Amino acid sequence: MNRPLVALAVAVALAGCGGSSAANTSDPAAACKTLFTTVCNKLFQCNPTGAAQAYGSSAACASSLSAGCNSTSGSGSCPAGTSYNSSNASTCINDYGNESCADMNGGVTPASCSKVCS
Repeated sequence: MNRPLVALAVAVALAGCGGSSAANTSDPAAACKTLFTTVCNKLFQCNPTGAAQAYGSSAACASSLSAGCNSTSGSGSCPAGTSYNSSNASTCINDYGNESCADMNGGVTPASCSKVCS
């Protein structure tokens, strides 16, 4: 189940970029946590047995994966010349939530998630 690793890469980018304002994406740390909650909920919807074996529950999944989400983390900052975009982060999170189970189980990352730092 490589899906959480893909989400982790997106969340690391979210956690290190500068702030902006939008619901659930007002800052990179909030967006990171919201992303993992969304991904874990979708994992448990699409592959309940595998997700339960890996994490136990959706809440435990989100808690475990979002442990590194904080606005002071500098390890995943946006590349030079780009900055955190809360609107794009919100689109990424929504796209994960609306992703088909076939795409979720296949490890497809929504295209919008490549635009969180723009």
